[in-house]
Amino acid sequence: LYREALRQRRNLPELHTGQLRWLSEERDVLVFARGAALVCVVNLAEAPAELPDHTGVLLASNPLDDRGRLPKDTAVWLAV
Repeated sequence: LYREALRQRRNLPELHTGQLRWLSEERDVLVFARGAALVCVVNLAEAPAELPDHTGVLLASNPLDDRGRLPKDTAVWLAV
């Protein structure tokens, strides 16, 4: 996971220059955008979290569930 995150960071300009914008005010699900093409979601809740609209998963700390939701204690980088 660590090596893949570093590889993605090298290939995604949003991680170097994109402004951080918070997209959610939920207490247990953190959602923020970096630039216009990347959204990061971290689920700290006990229940799976719905993901925002996206075109693909760039990196995930665990697989999504069978309904495409983010399991608890999981983070994901999404292409939007």
